Amino acid sequence: MEEIDQRIPDPRQLVAVLADTTKLRVFSALVLAEPAEGLTAAQVAQATAVSQAEARRALANLTAVGLARHAGEERFLAAPDVFRSTLGELNRKRDEAAAKAFSTTDPARLSVLLNCFRDGKLVYLPEKFGKRQIVLEEIAQAFEPGTRYAEAEVNMMLRDLYPDFAALRRYLIDSAFLSREDGFYWRSGGTVDV
Repeated sequence: MEEIDQRIPDPRQLVAVLADTTKLRVFSALVLAEPAEGLTAAQVAQATAVSQAEARRALANLTAVGLARHAGEERFLAAPDVFRSTLGELNRKRDEAAAKAFSTTDPARLSVLLNCFRDGKLVYLPEKFGKRQIVLEEIAQAFEPGTRYAEAEVNMMLRDLYPDFAALRRYLIDSAFLSREDGFYWRSGGTVDV
């Protein structure tokens, strides 16, 4: 039997292949097939009511992205484990990106931050107090401890993160992450790396 290809496909390739009805039907036939020795293109065609030529093309495409594999001469098996591998790789890449983008490595906090930020922008401010505090503490990390900021600077920094920067500024002050006096702001809360 042929060795399984260990490359991880791009998730968009998987979706693109399975978005085609014929390929989806062929993949389903392979998944539901009883024989452990796999199915031939003729058996796939019969099970899916597609022509043998369509079945062969679909099998070639499924094999190319790792959703099917050869099981001997002219036989194919489904390889649904590619979904698990691809998801694992996506999660690994997401976690690596989060480790670079966010100040925490705590999985629970990262989960909240990943749900609220997209491409460095705050897209969702949680209603629940605890989750909102996690987001606000992350935003507060942008302010250097001991530095005083004019209101215009604070507004500019927050405007880059969230359209309603005034509300965000108020939340930061109300939650004691920022303090203000005489038109100047400084970081007064949150964790600090030493």
